[in-house]
Amino acid sequence: MADRDNVESLVVLQPISVDTASPDHVGMLVIANGLLVAVLVRLDAPEHERRGSWYMEVRLGRLAKVRPPVFDTLENATRWVRQRLRG
Repeated sequence: MADRDNVESLVVLQPISVDTASPDHVGMLVIANGLLVAVLVRLDAPEHERRGSWYMEVRLGRLAKVRPPVFDTLENATRWVRQRLRG
């Protein structure tokens, strides 16, 4: 049987609106290998220093205890998720 640690997770993003009680409502469900692992929210409120970047509002499973950075792009976010799920 192949070593599962060498298999990269299939990460899919699905658009969704998120009720954050702020202007930040554009979101993405982060689904890895068919499981919901996180919810990303785009920072759109004027008070955000990095407007347009992505914040991981919710982390589940193996990501729950990891503190992620704010991501400049969705590609950076999915790369980060794949790296964390690999180990």
